[in-house]
Amino acid sequence: MAKNLFDHIKGVTFRKTKWEDLSDEDKSSWNNYMINRFFSMEVELTELINEVQKYSSGILTSEFYYKLLHDVLPKQSFYLKYIKAKNKLELDVEFVEIFCSHYQLSRREVYEYIKYLKDINSTELLDILKMYGTKETDIEKFQKQLKNVK
Repeated sequence: MAKNLFDHIKGVTFRKTKWEDLSDEDKSSWNNYMINRFFSMEVELTELINEVQKYSSGILTSEFYYKLLHDVLPKQSFYLKYIKAKNKLELDVEFVEIFCSHYQLSRREVYEYIKYLKDINSTELLDILKMYGTKETDIEKFQKQLKNVK
């Protein structure tokens, strides 16, 4: 069974496994992008990874990039806490479409605007829904969804 991302991370840091000792299946599971992404989560390694990642796409093969990281990174174990993207707003599409047409904005911009207005003036959002003839039960549904917006 091929090594997973975390096995590869340990291989270039803690275990210091040489490229030649990897199986063909392990070599094919190596992914420069994902390795860079996780190593960049470690504050001590951010600058180093930023410098060497220039060579990870197109200039160096996976083999030579593995060897570079193997030689450059310290022999220690890292806890690489992955920072997830914030969740999208859980709003019904019909509500979002009403705000898109009202403000003449894209969905992404409307999501940001809703987050902003929720704290500043949430009654404006309700007034807009009423103005476009939204049923009272749907407005209550929107209010419940709006409570979960962060």
